[in-house]
Amino acid sequence: MSGLLINEEAIGAVPGDEQAQAVSGQGPAFLPDFKPSTLGTMGIELELMVLDRLTFDLFPAAPDILRLLDKHDKPWVHTPEITTSMLEVATSILTSFDEAAGQLEHIRSTVQRAAFEVGASISGGGAHPFQKWNEQRIYPKERYFASERKFGYLAKLFTVFGMHVHIGAGSADEATRLCAWLTQRAPLFIALSSNSPCWQGENSGFCSSRSNVVSAFPMSGIQPEHIRSWQDFREHFDRLAAHGIVKSIKDFYWDVRPKPEYGTIELRVLDTPLKPIYAAALACYARELCLEFADQPGQWPANASRELYTWNRFIAARDGVGGEYIDPETDTAVPIADAVRADLARLAKRSQDPGFGKACEVIEQLMKDGGQAGWLRAHLDAGGGMNDLARMASELFEDGDPR
Repeated sequence: MSGLLINEEAIGAVPGDEQAQAVSGQGPAFLPDFKPSTLGTMGIELELMVLDRLTFDLFPAAPDILRLLDKHDKPWVHTPEITTSMLEVATSILTSFDEAAGQLEHIRSTVQRAAFEVGASISGGGAHPFQKWNEQRIYPKERYFASERKFGYLAKLFTVFGMHVHIGAGSADEATRLCAWLTQRAPLFIALSSNSPCWQGENSGFCSSRSNVVSAFPMSGIQPEHIRSWQDFREHFDRLAAHGIVKSIKDFYWDVRPKPEYGTIELRVLDTPLKPIYAAALACYARELCLEFADQPGQWPANASRELYTWNRFIAARDGVGGEYIDPETDTAVPIADAVRADLARLAKRSQDPGFGKACEVIEQLMKDGGQAGWLRAHLDAGGGMNDLARMASELFEDGDPR
């Protein structure tokens, strides 16, 4: 779902009691002012699986791991998630691929050591291959109990694991415009990150089964086309809040949403990658797209068709990097891999990040042999079981940065 991400001193203090009370359902609806930020800064959130080291089933040891992490002085943040077999980590403000890769590797090694102390293992991945939703336990926190009361069984069904990328938008109005543009490319990130081919012990037929779970929530989807400014967004929020539909920005489960307290937009569609370096590369791709969009002031997507977006999203989740993408600006269907390569070639020519070339190499690796979902399916096709699949994913994560 989300945790603290951006260093508060960089963009102003995160709202306190009013925001917290709105999120927990104990106070009136609250939307903070949009904080100024530096365009193109980024932060990365990863939702991680906590696994039993023997069975590789989900293991409710997150509270114990979080207590151990509390003892560490570090630049990143750790928080609980909605069930006790998952936890979230979030970076500080980042500005380059090398910085992102380095901090994510520090996160991986620190969390791995803490998990080992309590008999657990840590893994990436968008959905655990054989866990049963009804066996999960809600983390003892009022916000999560409120979610369970509101959403019923969907709260436990939401034991899925995603990567969220925050990009500094610079200003409130620019955030709404960048949301519209990045939404068009969101299906490409679903395809590149897809690594959850199994769901509840079955081969789902999708490369990212996680993507379908998120769609079950009533405020899922995309930013409405009529929102063209922060004032438009605030009026939209106020209308929904007047009916009791939303209480805070966290009630918007959009694929790309503004995050006013951080001054960012948030890309929310990715399965948690199987290696931290993949997360660093994909975040940098999103960042470079936003910087390119920002250099086209005042321009909005020509085609914001919700139906076209929904179709692109469905194909990306089902077929992963082997799917097709209908470019909304040209109405032309192209292979997803070709669309990604065209983006990367164009962005590499303008990027000021000295590590972006390495990020492009990592993303190229993610498109080989069907991507992460393809690698996992090949393991199943070779006779591996669901427990082996979970073990394989955990070992990939714990191997760390191969550079």
